[in-house]
Amino acid sequence: MIDPDFELVRLAQNGSKADFGKLVNQYYEMVYAVAYGILRHSETSRDVTQEVFMKAYRDIGKFAGQSKFKTWLYRITVNAAIDKTRQRRPMESLDATDVSDEEDRPAVIITEKRPGPRDLTAQSELRQILEKAIAQLSPEHRAVIVLREWQDLSYEEIAETLGVQVGTVMSRIFYARKKLAEILGPFGMSNDTMPKEKSKNPKAQKFFGICTLGFFLSLGFGHWLF
Repeated sequence: MIDPDFELVRLAQNGSKADFGKLVNQYYEMVYAVAYGILRHSETSRDVTQEVFMKAYRDIGKFAGQSKFKTWLYRITVNAAIDKTRQRRPMESLDATDVSDEEDRPAVIITEKRPGPRDLTAQSELRQILEKAIAQLSPEHRAVIVLREWQDLSYEEIAETLGVQVGTVMSRIFYARKKLAEILGPFGMSNDTMPKEKSKNPKAQKFFGICTLGFFLSLGFGHWLF
């Protein structure tokens, strides 16, 4: 196993703050995207991202290279994000969709043509539907969806990251996809078909008639929606 970060990690372990800073710059967006995918809340995700790199800095001397540094960082991020969902106060929900800060979302919308006002409104409504659907998953199921669909990890890489068997990963992904398909079904979406522009549901026609493949890919749903 060749770790492309081996040299930077070695230098950071020897006390080089500058080289650890390079690792931070390289993986900041990845860590934030994973945290946000699990937490669905931009401010809390930024906090968790800082916590992840603080922990990585403190513990980098313990990193023995038995996995890639990136895998180790994934593991810290997932654990920190899931722990954060369990630490919230009873009256505080991090599962509530954070729709106020579009600029902090890790996804970038890609369209084939410049959308008009109606298109933007429909896309915003669709995004809220997808966000609320993801929020209904447990943090553990969100984690596997994020690692598989957003980060494009293999089942084996996810298993190594989470410290579970490949079969467990496959089971969680199957359940998460099934749950999302059940939630999104009324809107003309499923886990094995394209958005149904000819759906009998008027809202589905409104939402999916203007959305491009790039839009769904930007939301991280491309692998299982298409």
